[in-house]
Amino acid sequence: MREFHKLASNENVLTRLFGLSGRVAVVAGGAGRIGSTVCRGLAEAGAKVCVLDMATAAASALAASLAAEGLAAITVSADATRKADLEAALGEITRRLGPPTILVNTTQFRGQGFYSSDVCDYPQEAWESVLGVNLTGVLLTCQVFGRSMIEHGGGNIVNLSSTYGVISADPRIYGASGINSPVSYAASKAAVINLSRYLAIHWRDKNIRVNCLVPGGVYDRQDQGFVDEYCKRTPLGRMAKADDYVGAILFMVSQASAYMTGSVVTVDGGWTAW
Repeated sequence: MREFHKLASNENVLTRLFGLSGRVAVVAGGAGRIGSTVCRGLAEAGAKVCVLDMATAAASALAASLAAEGLAAITVSADATRKADLEAALGEITRRLGPPTILVNTTQFRGQGFYSSDVCDYPQEAWESVLGVNLTGVLLTCQVFGRSMIEHGGGNIVNLSSTYGVISADPRIYGASGINSPVSYAASKAAVINLSRYLAIHWRDKNIRVNCLVPGGVYDRQDQGFVDEYCKRTPLGRMAKADDYVGAILFMVSQASAYMTGSVVTVDGGWTAW
């Protein structure tokens, strides 16, 4: 697999392996909890970043904040379930920043069924809505940006799954809250893992590496009872911070992981280890 650019012989090992200078990166769901920290990490590593998100106010605020720090960032709005939106976004990104060679899919959606998710009663509409965003949206985004990468010599894609795509949600941590993670979320996130492997194999000769990150739960001021139970269930004894995932993603989109494709990287505080 050929490199995207040659690095100067006097660059240090961190720049040589992890530096993203000259690369254009798109973060789908970039205004979200994990996505926003990924945008910052990629920008700080030298990439020109597009915050791709329908939450235009939050995305614009993030891009403006990064730009105020001297980092290269723009925002573009697109509905990941609409291919025409993504194609228009690609055109705008290419005009403003250049052709993207990095795509990170961080979008996640649980739907209204998150709050009432008994399998026997789970509505088909909710099922289709969640899979539409979490699976079809990821496929469409990979199709649109993957085609551009093929046309421009290659790139790197990272899709985010979830621990609930590897093992079942544990209903015991939700207690009597009536909240549970729905079957659609588990199914969609499991599918993202094998979608990533499939793309890695079928684009192996296109100079595109595709890998998958399996993150654990991120702390976001959840009910304290839930947080306590989650932490008991986690070997490291805490929920994740959003920026706990930046290092793994920088690794997967940089030359540091040049010999890795079709891999599933789990960063979950040990949740799936027991």
